[in-house]
Parts: sequence; C-alpha cells; structure tokens
Amino acid sequence: MVAFTDCGVVRCGVTMVDMEPVVAPEAQPAADGRTLHQPLSVGVVIPTGGTARRLGGLLKPALQVGDRSIVARLVADLRAFPLVVVGPRPEDVVTDRVDVTWCTEDPPGGGPAAALAAGLVHLTAVDVVVAIAGDQPFAASAVPRLIEALAANPGADVAWGVDADDRDQPLLAAYRADVLRSRLDEPSGGRSMRQVTAGLRGVRVRLSALEGIDVDDPADLASARDQARGI
Repeated sequence: MVAFTDCGVVRCGVTMVDMEPVVAPEAQPAADGRTLHQPLSVGVVIPTGGTARRLGGLLKPALQVGDRSIVARLVADLRAFPLVVVGPRPEDVVTDRVDVTWCTEDPPGGGPAAALAAGLVHLTAVDVVVAIAGDQPFAASAVPRLIEALAANPGADVAWGVDADDRDQPLLAAYRADVLRSRLDEPSGGRSMRQVTAGLRGVRVRLSALEGIDVDDPADLASARDQARGI
C-alpha cells in the first residue's frame, strides 16, 4: 500500500523515498583538447494529468496500449532512473524495485509547467531533469540520447526531442535542472511550456517515428496499439 504524506507544495504518495539519481557523463574539454567526462545525475518527471476532449475526456496516460497503460509502460521502460509521476496512478502500474514518487501539481490540472514544478520538488539532487509527457507510450528509448546530447554540449540548457514535423518537443527533453528550476520559480499554473522554455539554448535530437507517437485522438490511439502489437 502507498502511504500518503503532506509534502507542503504537493500531496504525494511515496513508493521509495531515497531517490538516488542515475549518473551520466558530461563532456568537458581538457587543456590538450581531449574530452573529459564529469558525472551528471539524472532524474525523470512524467506529467500524466492531461485529458483528451477528442478521446471523450479520458485520462490519456491510463489508456491501454498493448498489455498495459501508457504510464505503466513508461514507468517500466524508465525504471533505471529515479522517477516522479505527476498525476493519478493507474492500477496496473508495477513499482516493485522502481524508485518512483507520485504527486499532484499545484493547482491540480494546472498544466505541464505546474507538473514539472511539482516534480522538481522531489528531485533536489540531480543535474539533469528529463521531462517526458505521459501520453507518449514509446518515448523512453529517446531518453539516453537526450541525456548524451546534453552531456556532449556543455553550453546547452536543454536537449530537445525533434519530431517528424521538425518541431521541438518540450515534453520530451533533457533540461539542466538549475535552468529549469529558475524558469519555474514563479507560479507555473496556466503557463505553457513554450513560455517556460523561451530563449533556452538547445541542442536538437531527432526522434524515431515510434518515439514521436503521442496519443491525442482515436486515430493516435489505434496507431499506438498497432505498434504495440509489433513490439
């Protein structure tokens, strides 16, 4: 059973409270031109509170894709990282041996920026925060590339996923935690991610067609389920 505790800014159910960040190397130039690597600690925030009018107002992350919900798939695929899931918890999510905290944004339904702000409360010791929307069932495979791209570009604030339409995806991206935290210091409810991320120095990482799938309407859901049958 998950115990619920009052965390001040958010109310959260903590499955594992000792969140040890995953470490990735960061490229740094040496005096002789060689590339040195400094450790980067990484955590992941998954906003899952969105509903879809085109799907009858259903909670998108709880929709079944293959044999499990979208958020259950993401939690399983990202279990190597400390995770903060911001939103409701579907019943099929397996958290055995997974470092995951569940919480709610303030105000509830305040949007993805508010969700990231809530998630950051629980990732105080990381250098990099990966944001990954809870309606992207196959996006987890892009996360290592995003982290690597940010590590290899010390001057970048963020590594964006870039979809097939050449659009940067602020909810499939790896951010410098201090930069994201500074952008979210003011109240975040109602602010778009485009507003939060305006002016950030970014490096772009191409997504595969599978990684770029997000579930917004019945056609997207049918396509995701077709893809899941082939995995």
